[in-house]
Amino acid sequence: MSDVKMVLLGDVNVARPDPDSAFSPALDLLRDADIRFCNLETVVADAKYLHPYDRSHLPRTEEWMFEAYVRAGFNVMNQANNPNTYHGHEPLLRSFEVLDAAGIIHSGAGPNLSEARKPAIIERNGTKVAFVCRTSVGTPGMEATVDTPGVAFYPVQTLYEPPARVHSNPGSPAIIHTVPDRGEHRSALEEDIRAAREQADVVIVSWHWGLSPYQVHPNAGAGEVEVMEYQKEMGHFAIDSGADMVIGHHSHQPQPIEVYQGKPILYSLANFVHDLGGFRERTLMTMMVSCLIADGKIQRLSYVPGVLRGHGPPDFGRPSQVPEVVKRITDMSAPFGTRFEVGEEDVAVVL
Repeated sequence: MSDVKMVLLGDVNVARPDPDSAFSPALDLLRDADIRFCNLETVVADAKYLHPYDRSHLPRTEEWMFEAYVRAGFNVMNQANNPNTYHGHEPLLRSFEVLDAAGIIHSGAGPNLSEARKPAIIERNGTKVAFVCRTSVGTPGMEATVDTPGVAFYPVQTLYEPPARVHSNPGSPAIIHTVPDRGEHRSALEEDIRAAREQADVVIVSWHWGLSPYQVHPNAGAGEVEVMEYQKEMGHFAIDSGADMVIGHHSHQPQPIEVYQGKPILYSLANFVHDLGGFRERTLMTMMVSCLIADGKIQRLSYVPGVLRGHGPPDFGRPSQVPEVVKRITDMSAPFGTRFEVGEEDVAVVL
């Protein structure tokens, strides 16, 4: 069993005339990896698969553009996310065909619930890595059922509590609580993690969750989106159920890194490239995460910091070149007690 190098990227949605330009600045960082993961934040299907009255400008990638992902070396993708169902069932089903034809291993969506729940298992150098995928972000009806296509959805309730002094301060922001399902969906997730544990050496839970920068939580600090209660609860639950790592996406910017029971929880991998119009004028922080797997275990976890201007791709640099990103991630992770070792090339998470 030889060492395995894995690279993890967050939200990726490429829909540009020159799709290879989305990945060219990161090719040196991607080239040496054995496993290259991203959250595919788009459905991959040509326009002919759309409903005649579909006028949505939400993410969709033309099939010829997807070849750029393959040339960049991606080999495993999360499909449990909200954009996958915005255009209906036919484009989603076509997307599965495109990924399968390209040899991309994927999980989190399927022609039925059973298929959507199946982990993506990839083997490199004698080591098997399984990705169990879920999304808690989306619209009603997007979830896969016993006999209809969709995503592996994990429901969460949102509750609003008035603050203690609301009567003396009318209009005070409510305290927001998020409560994950603690019944059948929780049992199904535990079952899927344990089943993946029996098939793979390393089990990773990939979760589309949290808030995007368009929905800044009133209790969050300036320029930072708070980790929701359900993210913490379910991140810990996934580890307690047997996962070796939890990786999140959807917030489009970095969130804290926690080490729980010796296992990492990265609450958001942030954007890598996102060709949605709303990002055109934004400048966001980001990171590229690397894992070294040896003897069937995650032995080292680190990230390369970067800055994303507009749609991207990011400008990655040494920690000394983008200290503001390193400081932001360090500061937001401090309440979790996370320790880092800043090196010349990257920032290591102390496991």
